[in-house]
Amino acid sequence: MIHHRRTVQIAPGRQADAVARAHEWVAIFKEAASVDVRVSVVTTGTLGRLCTSVDVDSLAAFEALSAKGFGSPKALALSAKQGQELRDGTSMFVPGTWHDEFWRDA
Repeated sequence: MIHHRRTVQIAPGRQADAVARAHEWVAIFKEAASVDVRVSVVTTGTLGRLCTSVDVDSLAAFEALSAKGFGSPKALALSAKQGQELRDGTSMFVPGTWHDEFWRDA
């Protein structure tokens, strides 16, 4: 079992917006790749971070669901919107703070 975690720093005062955007991505991946992605916010340590996570059988399965999810028309449109927000400084996420981790059962 592979566990993927993606974290990102949320811009000050934008947690509700960040959680809403994450749930937009969750809906896209549910529709396009039939996968359940979880959204979490940190409660201790460095506050103001969001985490999306998914469990898959293998890295190949993760790559396949990523291709389906990010390749869907809705994902392409949301990605373009999110890219524009980053460029014009209105993003709810702090640029350059995305961090991916892959864990496997031991």
